[in-house]
Amino acid sequence: MNSFEDFRGQSAHLEQLRNDFAQGQNVHAYLFSGPRGTGKKSVARLCAMTAMCRGEHKPCGVCGPCRRMAAGTHPDLHEIVPEKGKQSISVDVVRGVIEEVGVQSFEGGVKALLCQQAEKMTPQAQNCLLKTLEEAPQGTVFFLITDQPGALLPTIVSRCRTVRFHPLDFEAAKARLMALGETEQNAAVKARMSEGCVGQALEIDAAKMELRRQVTQDVFSVRNAADIMPVLGQYKDDKEKQKQTLDILETALRDMMLAKSAGRTLERGMYAPQAEDYAALVPLSGCIALSAAVLKAKKMCASNVAFASALEMILLKVSEEYARWPW
Repeated sequence: MNSFEDFRGQSAHLEQLRNDFAQGQNVHAYLFSGPRGTGKKSVARLCAMTAMCRGEHKPCGVCGPCRRMAAGTHPDLHEIVPEKGKQSISVDVVRGVIEEVGVQSFEGGVKALLCQQAEKMTPQAQNCLLKTLEEAPQGTVFFLITDQPGALLPTIVSRCRTVRFHPLDFEAAKARLMALGETEQNAAVKARMSEGCVGQALEIDAAKMELRRQVTQDVFSVRNAADIMPVLGQYKDDKEKQKQTLDILETALRDMMLAKSAGRTLERGMYAPQAEDYAALVPLSGCIALSAAVLKAKKMCASNVAFASALEMILLKVSEEYARWPW
């Protein structure tokens, strides 16, 4: 079970949140915003657990309500999520959960409503929720969780207390991952790959790490135009792999530019040796030019240009940069 201590360093507001919920001084609606994997949902559950706890030191983790919250079986915890197979949250889903929240608490205490991916609510669903926020049922607390707060109606945002979550710095993310059982080497790599978003880091498995190595090996092995076609053949049919390829290259080039700006080499083990060679041989200007090519490739794919054409442009740029500098 998570505790507030697990998220120390995440937000200056966490201690205040714990105190407010422990003392019953919380407001009726919160907006937790920030990148995916920064602990928003976990902290919302901890806040709800604290409000429902019957122990002396809240949350105690051992009383009935705490155990039911930890198991996800507490009858006074309600969640709004997209319906199976749908990408949005409809007004009917919101209306149904609000009706459930409106009845008397099963355990005679606080009721909590968590809306994950709140940005997916349709305008009608948001307006339905807004009416409830304006006249919130007694003893009910709402948590809206999103990484896109700009997609919510300003009137909804104005009725919530906003708490912003952020990625942890490298050392804090690495320490947290090691505390969760990762080896020091894996924790370091995953902390870098996830850019400090521990939740995202926990989703990184061996297959994703291998894909990162494979993509950077293939792309940065292209020394001349003759090397391009074999690489293109490996990526032409896999849609999911295509998307990840561009994301991996964007992150790799960002890391290269950060390393060069700080006057250091690319950290070993993060990418394939071929990427380390490129970072060592090509100056900052070449990394910037290639980064611009990757961004252009993303825009091309978003405009339905064939992925092969977009990747070919990137590979040509790699070979051009190699040609400009001795190796």
